[in-house]
Amino acid sequence: MTNTRGFSIIELVIAISLASFVLVGVATIAAQMARSQVEGIRSGTATGWSLVSYLSMAKEIEDSNVLAFPTAHGQSSDSIVVCKNWSRAMGALPGALLDPTGVGTVIQFCVDPTPPVSPETGFTLRRYSYTGACPCPGAPGACNAVPATCNASPAAPWTESSVVGYRLEKIPGSYTGAPNVFLRDNNIGGVRLRYVIGRQTATTNEPTVKFTTFDFGISMQKQFSSTLD
Repeated sequence: MTNTRGFSIIELVIAISLASFVLVGVATIAAQMARSQVEGIRSGTATGWSLVSYLSMAKEIEDSNVLAFPTAHGQSSDSIVVCKNWSRAMGALPGALLDPTGVGTVIQFCVDPTPPVSPETGFTLRRYSYTGACPCPGAPGACNAVPATCNASPAAPWTESSVVGYRLEKIPGSYTGAPNVFLRDNNIGGVRLRYVIGRQTATTNEPTVKFTTFDFGISMQKQFSSTLD
């Protein structure tokens, strides 16, 4: 009679332990891959959406005639105020409409300093519309309104009309105006802006950084030699 030998308790325990280690390792790798995939999709969506919004913002800045804030060449800020269909060189200060049959439009672009809620990173770039009586706020002239504090609920006469970008990060460095996003540059008759959309530092879940840099100078529809506009 032949005796068939089975597995001992020790062998079963060892086999189950090894299988558990393998299972945990596979699950960990799968979870990391899933997190990386989701993060990649979220980053791509935010970047693509922000790129479209940036092109719209750049077009509005290009079509503007007055850079009401910042007021001085070389001055930087996390906010800019631009006016369309207006010039301070027209008539007496604060100026007049370029096209008397049209309307003046005042817009503010600004970085909301509110800290993001984890796991989100970066800041929000907002767009405001001005509804006040002043046709083009900012010095020089009688209308000397300062930019609104940048948040989700701006104080009157400013109202938020859209969000330009999510997950915005400032660019560190020694460039002029660092680390503010906007810089008035009368040499190009407009404004320079520098920021990135995405995360500039690596993390455990995202060892390869993914971000898009926005570093441009935008000339406006105004006379280059005009110090008023």
